[in-house]
Amino acid sequence: MKKLLLASAASLALASMATAQEVKIGTVVGFTGPLESLAPDMAGGSELAMSEVNASGNFLNGATVVSVRGDSTCIDAAAATAVAERLITSDGVSGIVGGDCSGVTSAMLLNVAVPNGMVMVSPSATSPGLPLSQTTACSSAPHPLTRVRVL
Repeated sequence: MKKLLLASAASLALASMATAQEVKIGTVVGFTGPLESLAPDMAGGSELAMSEVNASGNFLNGATVVSVRGDSTCIDAAAATAVAERLITSDGVSGIVGGDCSGVTSAMLLNVAVPNGMVMVSPSATSPGLPLSQTTACSSAPHPLTRVRVL
């Protein structure tokens, strides 16, 4: 997981052709809502990967990666979409780690990320209806049916 997040951070920054000394990555999970007990660890995992990238000093000639948090609520697609829109248009993120629930992830992806050419990496969304065929999205969690086939 750590290697995936490190690679994702690099890909997200390169995808947006960031040249600044600070690269912002949105971290959007349900800090409120039904999965709020899991959100701090999901956000902390991505931010730990960012701190390791920063500690190496090798990212984009010494640029640092900074997390900008947003609350997807896990159940409110409109709120999650608004957060993703703010991260991209106001905060100037180069990519998004999130969302955590498939419904809000799909809403953010289709309504905000794809139209803005933004890369998204979900730490946990697994719905079969999730449009991961989009070129700007992936999930680090395997689809539940994949896990069944593997077993």
